[in-house]
Amino acid sequence: MNYTQNRELYVLSSSRNIRDFLEQNCTNSLLPKVITIFEFNQTILLVNGLKKATDTTRLLIMQEAAKATKAVSSELNISTEFFAFLKNSSYLFSFFQELEREFVSIDTLKNSDTYANYDEHLDILQELKNLYFKLLEEHGFYDDITICTKFSINESYIKQFDKIHLKIDGMLSKFDWKVLQEVAKISDLNIYFNSSKYNQKLINAIENITNLELKTGFEYTLNLSQNKIIAQTKTPKNSKIKLKEFSIRSLQCAYIFDEISNFIRSGIEPKNIAVILPDEDFYRVLKALDERDMLNYAMGESLTYQNIFILCDSLKQALDSNLMYKKMENYLELAKDLDQLSSTLNFFKFDDELYKNLNLMYRSNCTFERFYELFDLIKSHVQISNEVGQILENELFVLKQLLSSVNLDFATVFEIFLMKLKDIKLSMVGGGEVTVMGLLESRSKNYEGVIIVDFNDNFVPRKSQKEMFLSSVIRKKSGLISHQDRENLQRFYYESLINRAKQVSISYTKNEESLLSRFAMDFAYENDLTHSQNDYQEALNLDGIEPNLKPEDPVCKHDFFGSSLSFSRLNTYLACKKKYYYKYILKLKEYRNFTQESTSNELGSTIHAALQLYFTTHKDSFNKNEFLSILNKFKNQQNLLDMSVFELRLDKFAEVQNSYFKLGYKVAECEKELNNEFCGVKIEGVIDRIDIGEEIRLIDYKSGKIDESSLQLAFYQALYGVECEGYFYSIKENEFISSKKTIEDLRSLIESLKDEFTQEVCFERTNKSETCKYCDYALFCKKELK
Repeated sequence: MNYTQNRELYVLSSSRNIRDFLEQNCTNSLLPKVITIFEFNQTILLVNGLKKATDTTRLLIMQEAAKATKAVSSELNISTEFFAFLKNSSYLFSFFQELEREFVSIDTLKNSDTYANYDEHLDILQELKNLYFKLLEEHGFYDDITICTKFSINESYIKQFDKIHLKIDGMLSKFDWKVLQEVAKISDLNIYFNSSKYNQKLINAIENITNLELKTGFEYTLNLSQNKIIAQTKTPKNSKIKLKEFSIRSLQCAYIFDEISNFIRSGIEPKNIAVILPDEDFYRVLKALDERDMLNYAMGESLTYQNIFILCDSLKQALDSNLMYKKMENYLELAKDLDQLSSTLNFFKFDDELYKNLNLMYRSNCTFERFYELFDLIKSHVQISNEVGQILENELFVLKQLLSSVNLDFATVFEIFLMKLKDIKLSMVGGGEVTVMGLLESRSKNYEGVIIVDFNDNFVPRKSQKEMFLSSVIRKKSGLISHQDRENLQRFYYESLINRAKQVSISYTKNEESLLSRFAMDFAYENDLTHSQNDYQEALNLDGIEPNLKPEDPVCKHDFFGSSLSFSRLNTYLACKKKYYYKYILKLKEYRNFTQESTSNELGSTIHAALQLYFTTHKDSFNKNEFLSILNKFKNQQNLLDMSVFELRLDKFAEVQNSYFKLGYKVAECEKELNNEFCGVKIEGVIDRIDIGEEIRLIDYKSGKIDESSLQLAFYQALYGVECEGYFYSIKENEFISSKKTIEDLRSLIESLKDEFTQEVCFERTNKSETCKYCDYALFCKKELK
């Protein structure tokens, strides 16, 4: 490009490219006019008599059109209810925009559909599109879709420049070419592009417009005003490409640092080195290991990692699930059962009175003023940077516009607000001169040293998401961009970046789930065998102190009967001696996780508590409705599905219980705490229910599987100390179940344990895998480091 003219305009793809352009070419001269392609289009395209619609305005008008198009919901499965429509509307906007920008009519699509599979859907979309265009204009607006047929060129702006230089990186639509041809009539327009086997759609478009023949593998400067090639240069092929295989993905980070050092030692300046991440989320792993801040990150950090988003997201989940939240000063130490949402809210010391107020009005209509007031209280629980604060204010302003036109409840407003925040990225400042970026940021960039990681089949190229409404065949026949076109564009970006560099190092992961990208076969590379994977692992210090991973069973003397014996303690020893050792000898606190594994236990506890309250006042009958009024007090604490399943069994429960009471039995006591002595051993426990009739019955409720060989009922009979019978009551099967074990079995066990504990005992782990599966101590008992 010639940079000496003052009345020249340079149009580049991104702000980063503009920054590089100015640094490289304009150190000792007047700065030329340089803008992005987006700014260029915003400036030169005019629509007389209409205003450009905001995103909120066009969304509301599209919803209005969809409601008036009856079959949108029934045939296209796109709900016209506001929030559902909001989540799906992007498909409609992108589909209509693509058609308009490629000058493809819906009739053309129908003609491309050989089997008429899409005719009905396309007719509906045609009706919707026509109505949307009509309503948009009636309201005095245009948008990025309708501009394609309503634009005029801002000639006064174009005439300011004797020459315009435009660098083309990707694909241009037919509408883009139409605009450029109009610009070329007003000012001298040079376009700059590369030809490759991967961007033939672009090359074919230029050939059709200019009637020129272009060769593959060249860099071109073409004057679009004269349809004349100004310059063409053979694209160089990079022969210095190294390829490194890893079985562990994170080891690629060590490879990155090593290759940066190698590049610098070879004479490449750090600012001329780039690290390309096909999967941009990998930056979090890289950044965590970048202890010396060697790198700067161009992709930005998602706002979802900020405390304000984490708090709001957890708060919304808690409100959606009707969580009974209580603020506790030492939640992790004092809470009986850990819950991830409660833990998060307690971490932020979220006010429980505010939570109650939010819960009360969660499904009520919410004005913007009320939402703003509540959100202000929510965000007072976290510290917010100036950048995040400004972003929140901007999104609140957009929300204000929306709520001036629609009525929504707080839950929907909150979800819309968080949905918008999810897509926002924060700038990442600081770091060294070596830049880490995604593929798109690398467009048109020239780096002497390039490192590309994750060069795997699932990342290079990224598979294009399936477009809604049309098949790939129809898209190709009608001239729309196909999946193959999108993937080839990515291949073009990689090819250009690699060929412009002096040295390229590529790494990939090879294991059961990952393979080298087939695209690597397009390059002449050498396998990098300089260092082993162990070398890189040692460089990252991932090994540390080698832990002893051999499970060992402790052996020691223990006074098993030194304290009062509960059935829980006895059963723990019988189930697994090693668990007993951890829990009762070392007195280690049980591992508590944040999963749903404890749901059945929580449900059982709730049912126990509700039955205790009920039978405390109802001794000889069971009324389902009265019991439900008690149960509903606990409902918010449980998984609603499990609770609903239990409620379905209540009719049978009432039938069994009332038949039982008609035999003359009455509830005498519930949750009875008892202490006694058996075989010279002090024992203790709590019996769920004691009934009296023609015999005394001890009842133990079971919401899960019942082990009929358990000694629990025999233990309770010994604890009660008077002749009685014991029964399990299965909540699931709604029946009384007796035990196969007797007091004599318990007596025999106690005597054998007395003998066993006269000497050292080996507290070995059970060999029953089911027992270990949900054990609270399994993680360190089996030394499973994960």
